[in-house]
Amino acid sequence: TMPKDPNEEFPRSDPAVTPDGPEQQEDPAPKRKGMVVIYHGDGAGKETAALGVLFRAHGRGLPVRHMRFRVIEPGKTTGDDLALVKLNVASDVITDASQAGAHQLWRVANLHLTIIQKGVLVLDGLLDTISMGWIPACAVVESLSLKSQQLHVIITGESAPTELLEVADLVSHMRAIKKRPTGATAIAGIDF
Repeated sequence: TMPKDPNEEFPRSDPAVTPDGPEQQEDPAPKRKGMVVIYHGDGAGKETAALGVLFRAHGRGLPVRHMRFRVIEPGKTTGDDLALVKLNVASDVITDASQAGAHQLWRVANLHLTIIQKGVLVLDGLLDTISMGWIPACAVVESLSLKSQQLHVIITGESAPTELLEVADLVSHMRAIKKRPTGATAIAGIDF
């Protein structure tokens, strides 16, 4: 086998070596800065992208938490909810589509930002509550500045304020190029 280059985080000579593999226990991977990731825009896929990262982190054994600031129809269960339950991933959801409901869930999110030391926290739809004026962008930016250096926070919604775009480490804009006709029947497993 080829000798391992000590400068390579993932040695190409052995693609099975990962930062949490047994080979890395003696010399742990360097600590990384927890990222702030924003998925925004009018296109589909924002929550799907966020959950994909959450599921990947969960598979790696990292602590994960999901919080949804969008209200789902009463009695309607989404495929996302079912997957979170099957994987035993904690999920908090807004119960009241109002400023009071948003503030109640934001208090819980803010608590998680201060106590969770590492892993992934998804704040799905938080950008929309900011756009509606229910939660001030400056409060979110301040809370993000106090988070642990090993916590990754993923925030989704249609419109991202400049203040958040400036502090984000990664921003993806989901743009709708083609949409299904208005009134098209939702497809289980694809749309919900």
